[in-house]
Amino acid sequence: MKVLTILLAGASATRAAFWMEEIRHHGISPFNPNKSYTVFRNVRDFGAKGDGVTDDTAAINAAISSGNRCIAYECVGTTTTPAVVYIPAGTYLISSSIINYYYTQIIGDPNDMPVIKGSPAFKSPTIGLLEGDKYMDNGRLSFVSTNVFYRQVRNLVFDTTDIPGEVAAIHWPSSQATSIQNCVFHLSTRPEDTHTGIFMEEGSGGLLTDLTFVGGKYGAQFGNQQYTTRNLTFFGAETAIMQIWNWGWTYKSISIINCQVGINMSSESVGSATLLDSQFINVPVAVVTGHDPSNSTSRGSLVLENVMYTHVPVVLQGLHGRSLLLGDPVGVVYDGGYATGNLYAPHGPTPMQGRDESYFRKPSTLKLGYVYYERSKPQYESYPASAFLSAREHGAAGDGVTDDTAALNALFKAVAAANFSAVAFLDAGYYLVTDTIYVPAGALIVGEPLAAVILGTGAKFSDMNNPHPVVMVGMPGETGLTEMSDVIVSTKGAAAGALLIQYNLNTPADPETCSEDLPPSGLWDVHTRIGGFAGSDLQVAHCPITPHVPNHIDAACIGAHTSMHITPSAGNLYMENNWLWVADHDIEDFNMTRITVYAGRGLLIEASRVWLVATSVEHHTLYQYQLVNASDIWMGQIQTETPYYQPNPPAPFPFTDRSEVYYDPDFDKDCLHNPYNLDYHNGTQTLALAGSPPCAMAWGLRILSSENVLVFGAGLYSFFNNYATNCSQATTGENCQARIFSIGATTEGEMASAGKVGDLSTVQIYNLNTIGTVSMVTRQGSDMAMWVDNFVNFASTLAVFRF
Repeated sequence: MKVLTILLAGASATRAAFWMEEIRHHGISPFNPNKSYTVFRNVRDFGAKGDGVTDDTAAINAAISSGNRCIAYECVGTTTTPAVVYIPAGTYLISSSIINYYYTQIIGDPNDMPVIKGSPAFKSPTIGLLEGDKYMDNGRLSFVSTNVFYRQVRNLVFDTTDIPGEVAAIHWPSSQATSIQNCVFHLSTRPEDTHTGIFMEEGSGGLLTDLTFVGGKYGAQFGNQQYTTRNLTFFGAETAIMQIWNWGWTYKSISIINCQVGINMSSESVGSATLLDSQFINVPVAVVTGHDPSNSTSRGSLVLENVMYTHVPVVLQGLHGRSLLLGDPVGVVYDGGYATGNLYAPHGPTPMQGRDESYFRKPSTLKLGYVYYERSKPQYESYPASAFLSAREHGAAGDGVTDDTAALNALFKAVAAANFSAVAFLDAGYYLVTDTIYVPAGALIVGEPLAAVILGTGAKFSDMNNPHPVVMVGMPGETGLTEMSDVIVSTKGAAAGALLIQYNLNTPADPETCSEDLPPSGLWDVHTRIGGFAGSDLQVAHCPITPHVPNHIDAACIGAHTSMHITPSAGNLYMENNWLWVADHDIEDFNMTRITVYAGRGLLIEASRVWLVATSVEHHTLYQYQLVNASDIWMGQIQTETPYYQPNPPAPFPFTDRSEVYYDPDFDKDCLHNPYNLDYHNGTQTLALAGSPPCAMAWGLRILSSENVLVFGAGLYSFFNNYATNCSQATTGENCQARIFSIGATTEGEMASAGKVGDLSTVQIYNLNTIGTVSMVTRQGSDMAMWVDNFVNFASTLAVFRF
């Protein structure tokens, strides 16, 4: 019924307009020199008709480009020209590409989804109906794909059926904090046409969710470093998904129906794919792989869990068309757990190819019925416009200068008291706060998409040894439900004591399974951003890099203590498409100049029942993800990067006062017997030479005293030493750091400080991908998996790791 509803979207004009169309818009961009700059734009105000007859190309492009926006050839990125481009119900005929700009959210009416329809005369030198990053005359993309941040497309139907030849509905090179949600793609099935729903050939991460593809030569063609796709349905494509390349890709809740090929991942450039909670119906070949099970460093590691095949003769086809795994052309075959790739249990590598459910733990506490819990970002489409309380109409200035602490706290208190009948709307702007913003249970909060920033500054956030929350969700011990989406939390200037998000809320739920009546609380597109943007006072002018000055630290560039802490009192939290980023470069700078900004800790989880879908944590000094005394944690395609400045200075500098409250790693002990680097002594380190990568580098993922932790795809990367990339060039055999993923306590003291041992045998990792690190997995201080034994393309990949 859900699919039918989506396919019929755009057919009715009788439904109520979406609240986003009807509310008053007060959003501003305070650091834009154009003080009259408008954030929200309705394409109808620019002349678009949506009648299916008028050519609306120019009008839609005018809505996107209006103002002093970040345009190709002139700009590579900026946060000062955000735009929310709204498309009401209707059919919008276009004759050439809609050209997307940097930091743009294109949103349709979810109650009556508008149709973007290519005319028979559609001609464009670009690739798609919607061109996310067009190629310039020099053959390069307008925006560097790994720098394409903060971008959304939602609630649209794309129709290419009248276009002859080759075309894509969306061309989408993209990276962190980007998403396509709730869209439908109608594609030509004529044999002479080559139509694709989404074409993506470059980038670094993001989320695709709640999409339906009908027809096409390819439903989608995907190439990216790492990505998460969830709830995608394909009908009648020749090939549903062509995996062009990747290091790691996680597919969840995929339905492929009446297609000739389901997923083709046979390219030599494909590192790994993880597929779970999915189904194939009437598909002759479900998956095509290029993996060679006789070669331990073969590409194409594949993990399957909870996949159903109905009327599928070949489940897995290998090299030269050889059937590796047969299905049943008239019946049903079920995969509870299958892997082809390298197994560590915990020793290896052992080549694995086959079904073995013993390697797949399936805790019911993380599931809704038979599938792992998932929940799409709420859009509150049934709420009237009157239910949305504007922050700027309720006393907040959002100008980046006025102290908005009291106004935001009063707004969130009022919304929480409304018993889910009101929603706090943070208009675009920078809300400067000098004390904690408290989000009570019951609060529903929506930002004007990715243009609403809470900016912590001042004395309360200055003490490195006394961290203070910028945003606190729930008091310790508080119970209830809250939802927050499309909000960025940041700091301004030195803020060594800023804990950007402290999450304390425990949301009641069925102890055995999730329930739609008692869902977890949720954070969707809630990001932290530390430095590198206008208004942060942590840009090129303030925090230049100093690669030739040994161990230089500028205290004015310590931008945060911790990005996010999910405390022991918290529980039942769903997070999707969250990016916790310490800036490595200045977004506003045309040359993307590197900067050095410090933040101690990334995401610390001490809670139970937490789902992390398409999350990324980057460039924190001590660790990116850390789980301590945690239980029932689901992580899907997580991604990390080590700070680019390390080891100059090495970890833990400048956070040398080790905190047992935050379970800080003890690099003295971790690195004392490090076999790869012998120049580490008592917290000082000289820059390591080639062949002896440093140990005192931030952990990507660290798991202590925890249980029932499932990681379905991880990319843990280390690209730099002291801002130089020669250590991550695989062809040289060099590496940037010794270790990046630690599981289990290294010392007895560390185990005691964590408080319990935990059942680490219940921790399982699927399709772990690392770059620039000698050891892929360190188990209780011992290195268990080495990069050279698992090297496949630019990354090293192992399919299954058990403690």
